[in-house]
Formats: sequence, structure tokens, C-alpha cells
Amino acid sequence: MASRTEIQSILDRFIARGIVGACLTVVPRDGEHLVFCAGLADRAQKVPVRPDHLFKIGSCTKPFVAATLLSLAQEGAVALDAPVSRWFPKLPNGDRITARDLIAHTSGLPEFEYDLPMDWSRQWTPQALVDFAFSVRTPTEPGVKPMYSNTGYVLAGMLIEALSGATLASQIRKRVLMPLRLRNTFAAAGEPFPAERLVRGYYHRPPPAAGTENRAVGEGGEMWRTSGTLGYSEELQDSTQSFPYSAAYAAGDIVATSEDLATFLRAAVTGRLLSPELTAEMVDRRRPGGVEAPATRMREAGAGVWAMHYAGRTVFGHQGSMPGYVTVMLHDRAHDLTAALTTNTGSGNRLSFYASGLHEVMDVVLTAIA
Repeated sequence: MASRTEIQSILDRFIARGIVGACLTVVPRDGEHLVFCAGLADRAQKVPVRPDHLFKIGSCTKPFVAATLLSLAQEGAVALDAPVSRWFPKLPNGDRITARDLIAHTSGLPEFEYDLPMDWSRQWTPQALVDFAFSVRTPTEPGVKPMYSNTGYVLAGMLIEALSGATLASQIRKRVLMPLRLRNTFAAAGEPFPAERLVRGYYHRPPPAAGTENRAVGEGGEMWRTSGTLGYSEELQDSTQSFPYSAAYAAGDIVATSEDLATFLRAAVTGRLLSPELTAEMVDRRRPGGVEAPATRMREAGAGVWAMHYAGRTVFGHQGSMPGYVTVMLHDRAHDLTAALTTNTGSGNRLSFYASGLHEVMDVVLTAIA
């Protein structure tokens, strides 16, 4: 296994290429937590990144939400094959969309993320997000073709609240954070958190080349509608206040440390959080054909956890992005190795180094350690 100095140098080289700040946690087979930080949490104030700094983790929120819903299923509060029309009678195709579909990306619900205006001052309700999704895109057949669905996770959060009679944030805390003693993870749309520990986010939005303005996200097109808050610039822009937490909700509102992410994922994938049956549901029962999220390493979705490819091997985890933040967490079963990397630099162009450079870091880290 690589030494601490060698792992730190991998992260330092990442920062030297233009990333503002990052934190990496590695948990090898012996269970020791190795935490490495580099760069700045606040560029203007020259504050270095510390292990207790919080990062917006975007879609890495989804496994927490899936685990919460599966915990309710484990108690018998919901059957995974139950149609969601029972709780959402006005939802189109609700009689054919199951609870499992919501967290396995097979709901066929229309997507909202690429059309949502970035407005920090606007507060969204979960139902408003669902209504917006149907206003901008068309649903597809549920249970047929897996398609990445933030809207499905918004409905999953709403379902958790309907089943429990409590807020999503409180249920994540009760069913995931408290059992695992995760003290540095917060569902920001639904509970207070120590904002002074949140790193600032930095966003790269250069002017598009002529003729490339309408490219698809997977081809380098812009992922978010940031024109109202962030103009074109070759320089990194502070994007901390661009995407309101309420607009992410169950699809991406969590802030956390890299160490908490590694602890959570290791517990979820190795069966310390849920029963063997529901752990398999979360990780191993992926739909044939899989689904690839554009310009990511995510290839096949279980109910909350993806099969991904790093360092020439299949690992399990998730990637998350918010304007100015990119995160990846993974578990390598063959080597019993878990790693989580949080960064505070990103881009709406997923092919950009600022959005995808962390994948190279994880390739190198996995190769160096196992």
C-alpha cells in the first residue's frame, strides 16, 4: 500500500492543476480512516481545507435517501413493488410506478435538473419540483428503460415523509446518520447545519465555442441553467449561492465531510446498515442493460448504489455534482477498500477537467493502495 506521503502527493498534484480545494478519505481493509486535505476552503480568505469542512455532495445524497426508504421497507412500512399511486393518486402512471422504481431510476418520470433556473432566492417545494419536471419534459414508460431520474428521488423523499409522518431530514438522521454515528452529515434543505464549516464552491463557465451552444450534456453541453447567476468567464467564479438546497431536496441536498461519506458507503455496501436482502436490493440487483449517467463513470444502477469502473475494476458507489462542487465515493469489494473524494471546484461541462478530473485521482489512488 502507498504511504501517507504518496497519497497526499496525489491530492497535491490534483490541486496544482487548478482545483481550489479537496478532501480525500481512504479506508483500507484494516478499517483505519486515512484523511487527506489540500487546497483552500475559501479562496478569498485563504482558508485551508480541513477534515471537518463540509462539502455539497449533490447526487451522492441519493444513496442516503435510498437507504432510508429501504429501512422503512425493512420495517414493513412499504412494499418495494407497491404502486405509488396509493400515496400520489394524481401522479401520471402512478399505478405502474413502484417504490422500487423511484430509487432504481426506472420510474420513467421526466427530468427537471437541466431546465431548472438557478435562483438562490427561490424556495422550492418537492411537489413544485415534480410539477416543473412535467411542465418541461415528457414521461416515458415506467419499468422499461433505466434512465437517470432526479425526479424519482424527489418522489422517494416525498414517499418517505408520507410513510413516516416526519421530515425527510429527520428520517435520514434517525435511520442512517445516528446508527452510523455520522456527526458531520446534514440534509441541508430540511435541517440546520454549521454553515461556517461549508467550503465555498468555485465554478468554471467559459464562453462556448461557436456552434457548440446546444450540445447535449454528454457531449460537453452545459448541465445547468446558470446564466441568471453566473456569466461566462475563463476565471473560476464563486458559485456557493447558486443552486438552492430546496431545489435539490432528496436528489442532492446533503452536505458532508469526506470521512462521513466513506463511513456511510462502507456500511451500506458491506451490509452493516440493512438486511442482506435489502443490501442486495441496493447494490446488486441492477436492471439488465444498465444506464449510464452522461460523462460519468456510473454504469449500472441498483436501488441507490451504482456499479462504476475505476482503475480497471468494478466498484460500487456514486458520483455527485452541484455548481462548484464534485464528489465521488466508492467501495472496492475485492480489496475491501473504500474511498471518498470531495472537491469545491466544478463545471457545467462534464467533460471539463474541473468536472471530471477527480476520476483520474481515484484511478491513481486505487492503483496505489490495492
